[in-house]
Amino acid sequence: MGKFCIWEWFRRLEKKLLEHAGDASEFLDGFFQADEMYIHSFGEKLLVFGVKRSDGKIFETVLQGHSALKFASALKSAEGELGPIVGLDTSAHTSYPLATGWLGILHRPVNRSEEGFVNKKEVHSNGVENLWSHDRAWIESARGYGSMETLERAVKAHQVYHNQIKESPVPVWLFLRMISSN
Repeated sequence: MGKFCIWEWFRRLEKKLLEHAGDASEFLDGFFQADEMYIHSFGEKLLVFGVKRSDGKIFETVLQGHSALKFASALKSAEGELGPIVGLDTSAHTSYPLATGWLGILHRPVNRSEEGFVNKKEVHSNGVENLWSHDRAWIESARGYGSMETLERAVKAHQVYHNQIKESPVPVWLFLRMISSN
């Protein structure tokens, strides 16, 4: 299948799931976790950037660079897909304070080298950290990517799988019935 054919199929699938299960984003508190995972490819050190909503939905993208501007742009895209980000729990990466400041997001960092995985205020980013343990295997199984476009597709495919299938509130039998009825 072609790239655009797959994207259209997933858009239709998401629409059907929302019709059956409703959109849970209206009930969320606006607090998210974000983290980044370095990967080496194309002779560059790239970042896979992830944001996780409190209900488990995720946003993932590939960043070429780690500037505050790149992080702010990725956070803005995450807001477009996941809803408004009010607060963000992160690692102590140096780009987060400026990026969240520009976007008016409350930033709650956890410096793992000084505080461990949970700080004194009980802020942590373990939910999104756990995502990387699964995501890395997914991306590495797609090692056949020969371009930035195919790497981005592999990352987005993981996001779609996680959000629309793995974390779906719709029971599997209903999901299968919806697919077979179209």
